[in-house]
Amino acid sequence: MKWELVDCRAGDMVRIRLGSVYHYGIFVSEDEVIQFGLPPTLENRAKEGEIVVCATDIDEFACGCMVETAAFDRGELKKKNAPEKIIATARARLGEGGYHIIHNNCEHFVNECVFGESRCSQEEEIRKRWANRPICDVYIGMVPDVTDTAWITPEKRRAEIEKIKDGAERRNAAFAWQLLQTAARRSFNLDLSNAGLKRKLGGKWVSESFHFDTAFYDGVAAVAVSNSAVKLALSGKETGRILKQPRVAIDVGGGNAEALNCFWVENGASALLGNDSFFNTNIQ
Repeated sequence: MKWELVDCRAGDMVRIRLGSVYHYGIFVSEDEVIQFGLPPTLENRAKEGEIVVCATDIDEFACGCMVETAAFDRGELKKKNAPEKIIATARARLGEGGYHIIHNNCEHFVNECVFGESRCSQEEEIRKRWANRPICDVYIGMVPDVTDTAWITPEKRRAEIEKIKDGAERRNAAFAWQLLQTAARRSFNLDLSNAGLKRKLGGKWVSESFHFDTAFYDGVAAVAVSNSAVKLALSGKETGRILKQPRVAIDVGGGNAEALNCFWVENGASALLGNDSFFNTNIQ
């Protein structure tokens, strides 16, 4: 789909640009443009109550901006409704509410009228940006005296952990995997069974879905997960980001380290740690 500055015809999809956003409508005539809510100007926001599908003349729709008309490609023309159906669909929805700036806005409305499909390129761009946002989350907790291993997946990792002879090391490894499961679910909405976990030749476990690293210090275990390479270390140093209780320094490196969030995990639940939980919030 392209947008052109041409004369509008009945049934056309039209739009105007207001700052960084677009406002869309269905052109019927110079006296009737049907849209989901008025153009989002400061004046309209001040006077508008519930946002509903409404009709205005072309001047009120344009509010001083240039009106662009959609020019469809061959594939879109095959899916496009006839102008009469587009107008009838738009008119049938006059007065309809349920507006949502992300999930049900003016672009969703015009696409439903023209193609019978609710979609929004602006929403898709927001979702894309959200999916590609930098992630660097650290999950921390006290290693419990008893840690269950029956649930651990994949089976190869469970077998490795159960073979560890030293009890403290075995509990560390099992709890770290529990933290990893919490991290995968909370940060990436994934179960470990779907995270593409595999053991490399050197013995290090990796995921095909995200990067992670583990660390231990004085009864504390932590897991860092990121959508970029990440490195994690815990120590008793008095520099960098120092957790007040228990007192432990957290050193995080990697491409997305500046997006760091720390979570405390206890009894299977996790809570975001605010800056007041640390002596120093500088990331090393």
